[in-house]
Amino acid sequence: MTFEQNGTVRKGTRLEDIWAIHEFDRELRLWLWRLIERVEVKARTQFAYVLSLGFGPDALSKPELFSNKKSYKKSMESVGREINHAKKQGMPCVRHNLDKYGKLPLWAAVEVMSMGTASSLYGNLREDLVIEGHADTVAEEIAAAFGVSAPYLKSWLRHLTMVRNICAHHNRFYNRLLKTRPRMMRRDKRWSGNREFPTFITLERIYEISWPNEWKEELRALDNLISSYPSVSLRPMGFPDNWREVLGIDNLDINKPLPRERKRSMSQNPTID
Repeated sequence: MTFEQNGTVRKGTRLEDIWAIHEFDRELRLWLWRLIERVEVKARTQFAYVLSLGFGPDALSKPELFSNKKSYKKSMESVGREINHAKKQGMPCVRHNLDKYGKLPLWAAVEVMSMGTASSLYGNLREDLVIEGHADTVAEEIAAAFGVSAPYLKSWLRHLTMVRNICAHHNRFYNRLLKTRPRMMRRDKRWSGNREFPTFITLERIYEISWPNEWKEELRALDNLISSYPSVSLRPMGFPDNWREVLGIDNLDINKPLPRERKRSMSQNPTID
């Protein structure tokens, strides 16, 4: 714990210091939730697009497309639960397709699929799976939309799914060991570790390719958030002293006013997995 020393609360610890960390952590989780949401939607969309293009709307019902049959079965059980939940909630696209066809095409199934399920299915695609007439494997075609190779995207989605679930369950993100570590590019290997800073590097690499302008806005929001809690140390999260330079904040015009903050309650998202 940040305020623990030799099994007791460190001398001089103030309630204000503890509360500052609590509030910082809460706001940081909201920031992370917002950024990961965009990654989740793009991953599900690309997964549905590429597989539907190559193997039709019922691609999910073809176990031969996946490597591990046990993992595939588990993922499909999750998909079934998610579809049933969406049906009970009266989701229009789900009810329409079930009433008319008795099942969901892949592009509709991903609408109810959790990030964890989508990540598991993507990670389980056969490594030699290729669409006829295409040079790259299916996994590589999906990863190309993110500007990286499949091993990186598989690792990043697994990691961000874990972080997303921490945020969704309102668990503490600050100063914790992360069991699922993202794969670091060669230029980023010095930041590898089981603390939180690699999460920010991972988001930077995704956003600089997919949403560079939004990344600049979010960096300014992050800088504003951190500056609002000067008593909270970033060292327990693995941040280096030059973290602002590493993330590119030093190159931003931080005097430019922030866009109106986008509010969203985490409880509005029904899929946590």
